[in-house]
Amino acid sequence: MKNNDLLTILENQNYDNNTFIKIIFESYQKRKQSGKLYSKDDHIPENIIKIFYSEINNPRFDSLIANFKREYINNENDIEDVHVKSERLGLGIAYEYIHKEIDYNKINIYEILKIHQLIYSKSPHPEFGGTFRNIPIYLPDSGVETEDWSNIPMVISKLYKPVKELINEGIQIGENHHIEKIIPYIDKCVELNCQLIKIHPFFDGNGRTIRTFTNLLFIIAKIPPIYIKKSERDEYGKVMNLALTENDLSQIKRFYYYKICDSLYELDVKPKLSKTKVK
Repeated sequence: MKNNDLLTILENQNYDNNTFIKIIFESYQKRKQSGKLYSKDDHIPENIIKIFYSEINNPRFDSLIANFKREYINNENDIEDVHVKSERLGLGIAYEYIHKEIDYNKINIYEILKIHQLIYSKSPHPEFGGTFRNIPIYLPDSGVETEDWSNIPMVISKLYKPVKELINEGIQIGENHHIEKIIPYIDKCVELNCQLIKIHPFFDGNGRTIRTFTNLLFIIAKIPPIYIKKSERDEYGKVMNLALTENDLSQIKRFYYYKICDSLYELDVKPKLSKTKVK
């Protein structure tokens, strides 16, 4: 059965919204466990995102964010093998910062400096945070050519206007729930993510900083933040490397669709199902 056929059948059954979403997620989980999610004609992740987004409301999103902070923030440290306590604490502070009620209209590309500074705010040398690198850096065995360090300030400044436009788009989507714009917006966020990773603006902490910034862009549009498990590190590295070396972003975009679905399931649907079973 094709994904769209499944959606049509479910829509014609006149299920209430909660039951509808539950069935869709159960189908997603079964396909994920059987390894059937990664075909090119698989549109379940996009459909799940759209369905959830059509039903989202602020209290529900707030609880989802709280579940993320409580349960999954350490995945970001684990994927980078960060064992230094000060940096693990710093990442928690960075996520507290992006989850606060901040004025989204004042956010721009230079927010990455703030996030980087917070990640290293508890380290023995906090001055390391919040500054662009001033030496060459290489990513061994990746084939990726990072930006020359002397060009980084100029390259980042050129991103100011397009990132500001992206943030404004996210604000509008978050406020007005433009369902038809949600997938294109996610695509733009992932494209920016890959662009920043290739620039590699910092000596260390690029992955954590840029994924945190990407999650901030998601939160602005009321999209759940994503987390990457340590067991998914090789898969993530493979699709990211494909994007950076061959400019093929199709698989990294699909990876992010799946991860958004994982967040929706683990942070929203699953806790609700657990409460239902308890009752």
